[in-house]
Amino acid sequence: MTAARKRVVWLFVLLIANTGTTAVLSAQENVLEQVVALAAFIPLLIDAGGNVGAQSSTVVIRGLNLKTVGIKKALQVITKETLTGVLLGVMLGIAVIFWAYFLEGSLPIALTVGISLMAIAILAAISGSGLPFLFGALGLDPALMSAPFITSVVDVLGVFIYLTLARTILQL
Repeated sequence: MTAARKRVVWLFVLLIANTGTTAVLSAQENVLEQVVALAAFIPLLIDAGGNVGAQSSTVVIRGLNLKTVGIKKALQVITKETLTGVLLGVMLGIAVIFWAYFLEGSLPIALTVGISLMAIAILAAISGSGLPFLFGALGLDPALMSAPFITSVVDVLGVFIYLTLARTILQL
């Protein structure tokens, strides 16, 4: 019961934060109405971003627990993880461009999905590596706090990035 009490407050905070995803989708509903196929790729994009963020946070939290990294090395670690996120974003983005083109037969849609994944992977790597340091500095448990917040950040901002890029690339 104590564990549930400790977690429920933060889960309610995250639930409120996740209403941001609903707000973004609602505000850009017309983009999805014009190109319904875009909706099919939302889970792929935010899940891939969440996975990149989870990997980055795991590396940082492990380093914090083993005392191989500390707040003094935060910028160095975040920079390294960001560069890793760029590389992962490029590799995953290229792969998903082919997949999206195969599914939809539209190069503009495929490019929208691929470029979005690249941007989301970078965002996720920054969030995944930065949030554990932030929570540690605030005296909160990075292992408990990081993953849910990374997921929320990637969900809200990932959908925003995707639909904004779709509006631009597809000239909607």
